Amino acid sequence: MEFNFDGPSGTLQIALALIVGFGSMGYGAYSYSSQSAALDSTETVDATIVSTSIERINERRGTDDYSPQATFNYTYEGETYTSSHMYPGGVTHEFETKEDARAKLEGYEPGATVTAYVPTDSPGKAFLKHESSNKPLYIIGLGALLALGTVVSILRN
Repeated sequence: MEFNFDGPSGTLQIALALIVGFGSMGYGAYSYSSQSAALDSTETVDATIVSTSIERINERRGTDDYSPQATFNYTYEGETYTSSHMYPGGVTHEFETKEDARAKLEGYEPGATVTAYVPTDSPGKAFLKHESSNKPLYIIGLGALLALGTVVSILRN
């Protein structure tokens, strides 16, 4: 079986592929910088867990991924906030099994007092896990591959 991929051919297909590629790169870069900024400038506060859950995401043929979710209340500089960010910068972490996702919620039972990390420039976006993710870098890479593949396809034709 021979596989031949010539890439996008029409002007609209080329434009769409470039928009998606560069858009993915931009989104990945934004996510990475948001995550980095959130990790670099935080203050810790006490937070109270309101609720937790496991969200099923990325349903694919035969497999699902799961993401731990926790909603919590906290006070920062006299203001009360509610957040549901487990990780900085709005990046979700995905796990292959419910058990792996549930393990990330250990110690975060409703009513528990925990440490939350408050980004000093966005106090409404506190998070519970002071961990970074490589997911934004993968998104940048995927967008770069799509854009580069499209440019190579254009040059070949």
